[in-house]
Amino acid sequence: MIKNKISDDFFKKAILKGNEGLLNDFSPAVREFKVGCDNVFEISRDSEHKRINDRITKFVLDKSPINSSACGFVQGKSYYDFLRPHIQGYYFLRLDIKKFFHSIPPHEVKSLLAQHFNSEKNGKKYSALDIAYMSVTHRVSDTYIDKDFRGKEILPIGFSSSPVISNIIFRRIDILIQKLCEDKGIIYSRYADDMLFSCDNSKYLHSEQFEKDISIFVSILSLKLKKIKRRATENTISLNGYVVQNRKIKKGFLNVYKEKPVGNIRLSDKKLKPLKKLAALLKKQKDPIYIMENIFHLNHGNFIRRYGRNSDFYSKYADDQLQNKLKGYRSYLVSLMKYDDKYGCVNFDCMKKVKEIVEVLECNIK
Repeated sequence: MIKNKISDDFFKKAILKGNEGLLNDFSPAVREFKVGCDNVFEISRDSEHKRINDRITKFVLDKSPINSSACGFVQGKSYYDFLRPHIQGYYFLRLDIKKFFHSIPPHEVKSLLAQHFNSEKNGKKYSALDIAYMSVTHRVSDTYIDKDFRGKEILPIGFSSSPVISNIIFRRIDILIQKLCEDKGIIYSRYADDMLFSCDNSKYLHSEQFEKDISIFVSILSLKLKKIKRRATENTISLNGYVVQNRKIKKGFLNVYKEKPVGNIRLSDKKLKPLKKLAALLKKQKDPIYIMENIFHLNHGNFIRRYGRNSDFYSKYADDQLQNKLKGYRSYLVSLMKYDDKYGCVNFDCMKKVKEIVEVLECNIK
């Protein structure tokens, strides 16, 4: 798509910011590490690599089209947008794409970038395409802790460009899945590697054939489904601390179906429990040390080993940490309240409790 290619002049001025020397000596700056079971790769913050990656994302990738079903890492969308389409469903299916970012083939990334960046080197060591590709992908070192990743070229978890690229590349798969679902009366949305489906009838949705059909679509990009993450439910589905719930459509007089019920979203009991406990302790005017130790597992012994015996400092530290928690929780709950104001999709009892908690938090924020 030649019309989408950016000019060499734009690349030098907007992406390289006039530093044309990078066309000969660009060098990636990546830190490799593990967080639990996840392999994570982070571009050094104060590096040309980071600045170029950010500019490519902002000026080029963010302007590329994605499918309407994609909700993860999309400007103006949130996890609530991933869940909300399903409040009219009764049967639910959650499927997960295995090692999503790291399994996207590098040639797909190269093909995407080739639509936007020129490959001519014009006497330089690297072309615009070369630098763009080196900026958004990573070749894992031969000494990396996870032997399965050594020497692999990947779209890395940890690069800010990766979620955007994954949504662009997966767009054609989203379209295929969306078309299948529309034909079958199924609602579909996706948040990164999480795919959620819902409908009124479980016969096809919960069948092996449906999962096989989705597997065929994702295999176009050499991706696979993570079987262990499959979850098929009816009436209610709980995902990452949120619950979508609805009633089954009922038949009325002469077996005529009544109006289709509309369900709602709520926070799970597990997600609400610490918030309710926090609000209760605040209302009892418990001190910050007590709250931090009993809810957030602040450990006095660990604190002493790290900072020494200083009761005043420990008290101030607990107070500062508690204030951060209160502000963070308030921001999170207010976002849910605003979403409900706009779409009216949150469970009434849940929203009532959320507003009560926010009121307590606000009374204790300094």
